[in-house]
Amino acid sequence: MGMAGRRWGKATLARAGAFVAVSTVALTAAFLGIVGLLTGSVTGVTERLPFYVLVTALAFVGAIVLLEESRNEALQVLVIAGVGGLFTFLLVTFGGEGITFLLQNREEVVASQLLFYILAAGLIGTGLGYWALNHWPELSRYRSRI
Repeated sequence: MGMAGRRWGKATLARAGAFVAVSTVALTAAFLGIVGLLTGSVTGVTERLPFYVLVTALAFVGAIVLLEESRNEALQVLVIAGVGGLFTFLLVTFGGEGITFLLQNREEVVASQLLFYILAAGLIGTGLGYWALNHWPELSRYRSRI
């Protein structure tokens, strides 16, 4: 259904607003983490790595349990859980390193206005993600024609 046919009630706006806020913060932290890792400005990554792996394992197992309950095909459950686990690992690792980068280099990040550029990138990523989620059926049909 296109945007013209959508009703924007309070609950829908609240869900969309929460999605935009959480997604933008998560993507901004992840992008900051990538910058911090590429510049070598973040220290102590190996001490935090076990936490990132644990969160990934929890997401993987959680996805398997939830998807098994929905009666999806076995291979589909495993693939979705694996992709979700990989996405979780990347987002949590880069996000965690982004928060660390910001805490370790707060004045430098704010003074250089890097945070505003990264925040803008997070918002753009959120917009693309929101659009893709809303148009997933259309995108799936298009992909099957290729």
